[in-house]
Amino acid sequence: MTNAAVPADDAPFPRLGLDISERRIGLAMHDSPLAGPQPLFTYARTTRAQDLERLAEWVQRYGAGAVIVGLPLNMDGTPGPRAQWMHRFTHELQRRVTVPVRLQDERLTTVEAEALLAERGARGADVDALAAALILERFAQETHGDTAATT
Repeated sequence: MTNAAVPADDAPFPRLGLDISERRIGLAMHDSPLAGPQPLFTYARTTRAQDLERLAEWVQRYGAGAVIVGLPLNMDGTPGPRAQWMHRFTHELQRRVTVPVRLQDERLTTVEAEALLAERGARGADVDALAAALILERFAQETHGDTAATT
């Protein structure tokens, strides 16, 4: 489910990006390879079942051709307990949607999002949604080459 062996056409546009933490889920969209991913919003998590139901609804509502989920690896690249949890969660999501669900290394995306927001003087803005956009950008770069920058 990682992007390492994902053919370019196995994650079609538009793509819905997810940055999932214990309390929130940041969402972003990447409509085409000609435009950068855009942050959407952050959802406050409730229960696992409700989270999965809402995500499946958003996949349909936004017409996503693929879902790209941030994979929280340790800094040395090894999977820890959160990565194992994310694998289980994405398998459950895959059973609820008809589009491919792929994992993307998300190391330091939240830190990068916070730095971008600080540069723009937008501290306290939607960091989780911006992190989801950065996850989509990384996925595009690693599977298709460069993409337009996230804004």
